[in-house]
Amino acid sequence: MASETQLDELQWRSPEWVNAFGLRTDNVLEYFSQSPFFDRTSNNQVLKMQNQFTDANYQFKPYNLLLQDLKKMKGIEFVVAMVREPDFWIIRKQNRLSDSETITISDFYIIGSSVYMAPLIHSIMSSRFLSSVLNLRNSMSLLQELPKFSPSNGHEYNFQQTSSSVIEGGTGITSAAKDEPGELPESSANAFNNLLNLSLQNNAVYLEDMPSTGISEAALAAAASQAQAQAKAQAQAQAQAQNAATPSLSLASGTKRG
Repeated sequence: MASETQLDELQWRSPEWVNAFGLRTDNVLEYFSQSPFFDRTSNNQVLKMQNQFTDANYQFKPYNLLLQDLKKMKGIEFVVAMVREPDFWIIRKQNRLSDSETITISDFYIIGSSVYMAPLIHSIMSSRFLSSVLNLRNSMSLLQELPKFSPSNGHEYNFQQTSSSVIEGGTGITSAAKDEPGELPESSANAFNNLLNLSLQNNAVYLEDMPSTGISEAALAAAASQAQAQAKAQAQAQAQAQNAATPSLSLASGTKRG
């Protein structure tokens, strides 16, 4: 069995009805009652059924008189929440608890002769969050392709360079301008920094700090020689300290024997 179409995904219109009666504030609720959005158990339908034999034109009575009749009842009703004639109305479905207290259930809007249901806030937020997460996921994939490492240059980010050429009419002169390597446009710099921080957060892979100028063999050799010299100096200092302590111990033992 095929699933029913959701009301918030449905568009309805009746050009024949509009051509026959026109569309204005006094009869917009009657036009709305022809749509699948209308509740046949609402107070509007009850009033219409009660007056169909006593007043044949009840459905086309002025809206303010209909609203007075609805305020005397309790339950589901449809009212005109906003009017911008000649082509825009908002119909509100609400539960009337008293003459002055109502609870909004849903809104519908009529543009021209087309009727739509206003989407729920939950649906709007879900759609926006899904779109944001999808864009972030695509951004992470792009960020993973940007870093590049080489022993000579260290870590680099290869950003796509943009070029623009201007050809002067008839002269054939072309001027090109390219962004500096690794330079981001100002409009996307903050966005890139935020995405980069997100990509590095809670990352299990840690890289050692590398010099920005790369690795130099001469610097490594000098560092090794310096380490050997420091180790040799420490060994000599320890040996001298041991030799100085030995005569003192011998002199102390001779004094006790005497």
